[in-house]
Amino acid sequence: MKNKNQRSAEKLEKKNSVLKNIGIALRAWFRRYPSAWLLLPVYLILRIALPFVTTLIPSLAIRSISAGDVRNFCILIIAALLFFWIMNGSSNILGTFIQVQRTYTRLGYFTGLFTHKAVTTGYENIEPNKKQKLLGKAANSIGSNFTGVEKVMTETTELAVIIFGIFSYGTAVLFLDWRILVVTFAMFIEDVALRTYAIKYSDAHREESSEIWRKKNYIKQKSFNVSAGKDIRIYQLGAWFNSLFVEIIKARAKFEKKQQLVWFYPTLSGMFFNFARNILAYAILIKKVLDGSMDIATFTLYLGLLEGFTNWIYTLSQRFNDLRRASHEFNDLHDFLNLPERNGYIVEPVETTMNNMSGQLDNPHEPAPEITFRDVSFSYPDVEKSTINKLSFEIKAGEKIALVGNNGAGKTTIVKLLTGLYHQTSGDILVNGKTIDQIGLEKYQDNISVLFQDTNPMAFTVMENVSGAEEAETDKILMWKSLETAGLKEKIEGLAQKEMSYLTQNFSSEGILLSGGETQKLLFAKAIYKNGNFLILDEPTSALDPIAESKIYEEYNNLAEGKTAVFISHRLASTKFCDRIFFLENGTITESGSHEELMAKGGKYKEMFDIQSQYYREDCHSELVSESQL
Repeated sequence: MKNKNQRSAEKLEKKNSVLKNIGIALRAWFRRYPSAWLLLPVYLILRIALPFVTTLIPSLAIRSISAGDVRNFCILIIAALLFFWIMNGSSNILGTFIQVQRTYTRLGYFTGLFTHKAVTTGYENIEPNKKQKLLGKAANSIGSNFTGVEKVMTETTELAVIIFGIFSYGTAVLFLDWRILVVTFAMFIEDVALRTYAIKYSDAHREESSEIWRKKNYIKQKSFNVSAGKDIRIYQLGAWFNSLFVEIIKARAKFEKKQQLVWFYPTLSGMFFNFARNILAYAILIKKVLDGSMDIATFTLYLGLLEGFTNWIYTLSQRFNDLRRASHEFNDLHDFLNLPERNGYIVEPVETTMNNMSGQLDNPHEPAPEITFRDVSFSYPDVEKSTINKLSFEIKAGEKIALVGNNGAGKTTIVKLLTGLYHQTSGDILVNGKTIDQIGLEKYQDNISVLFQDTNPMAFTVMENVSGAEEAETDKILMWKSLETAGLKEKIEGLAQKEMSYLTQNFSSEGILLSGGETQKLLFAKAIYKNGNFLILDEPTSALDPIAESKIYEEYNNLAEGKTAVFISHRLASTKFCDRIFFLENGTITESGSHEELMAKGGKYKEMFDIQSQYYREDCHSELVSESQL
């Protein structure tokens, strides 16, 4: 029996057919808007009838004029124009309703699926560059009316109109002369072949297009980002940014030029076949008029029918290939939604409104966990060398551990494994004797309070950032206590909107900006509020001054009381309060013990500590000399 991961992996290899994607899109549309079952058939009838009425009116006018009956001509024309006006207006109104339904099916259903997957999927499905590219293509497939899922719904509607139109108009053309049908269908086959080639070319280069847009958006975002704006101006990066943007635009223009050339061939072919079809059709019709078997009114009607039929055929090829291209983009969304999860999680349809937010643990008083790494190895996707290699250690319940070492030693990777963001390539990670999967990833992460060095607060209110919940679900007393412990209470109380102040101006023009140190204090308050029994801090004081850093360490030590705690720092002076220190090199622990034990050992830890202590002593000496001179 194949497990869920294997089935998900096979889905990534096997793409949905156009028909299957049509079925998925239409089911979602009709399930969300049952009125579409009635609106769509009426809309199709009107769309098919309108071109015929447009063709019929000139023919009727010529017949009435030829008969010399002016009164009947006026009545007939007025009635025909009124009928056409009613049909055209009804078609436009129904078309607007249908367009709105398609758009909100994309936004309310498929975008909900995408967003839900994006925020719940394993971190391994988000962080790697390869997955970032897939994420970008999936986002593009639901990003507008003209791509992916909505384009599938739109083109399916248009194709239905065209197919019924071809059968009705084609029957009339067949009665006229079968040779016209042969030329027209030859045009269709040639056009499909050329457009198929163009689609394959577009598919082969779609990732290239996605990459160009990703780079362009990055440069664009950084250009008006407040934080980046300081560096751009102080370091005079404006010209460089502009040159990068110009290079990207040139790359996009070069790419589009190739794309347009490939798609020009079907247009050229269509022009040739249209010319041949027109010559044949006019020759047949003129001959029938000259030999008396067809009057001028009928001649005019057939000209309109032939023109309409040709347009249906030509549009069929174009629409069908547009549908295929949209279906391929729709498959990008499927590929992302079907990314395998280590716990077999499968995305289910959801609405965009989520009602299960929870800011605080349901049971924050569970005992501190015991953590065991048993021959754990980890390698990043598409990277042969392991970042962590057969690593084994134990962290006792309630123990405070410091992870130290040079950059690239594997500290942050270990933290991501400890938090369940990554799953080990081999070996076992046990929490109280059970694997994280046996416990359940969400349940396990519910008991972790973590502060990452590279995390930024979200553009919500201070309260929502601390509690991770809306106001009604926030414990205000605990929130203020967390801010006070983190050293940020006075700052927040001094704001006009206090805890309801928004961060940045994305959601409010009165939004505020925090300094780097204040941001770290806010994130620290978030970890305090959650009150998990497993505390992890990854460089929590890198943006703080020494005095603030010392206070944070004191609070960290108090907060870690009774909890299992892991702490990463480049400043070894901060590791003295930890029970044990793991010194890492190349993904393995080369030294372990308390601060005193490692200093007595005289190894790499002592060497690094002495170097850092020297800098601290030199700084202190400089300050004392400056004071004595005063």
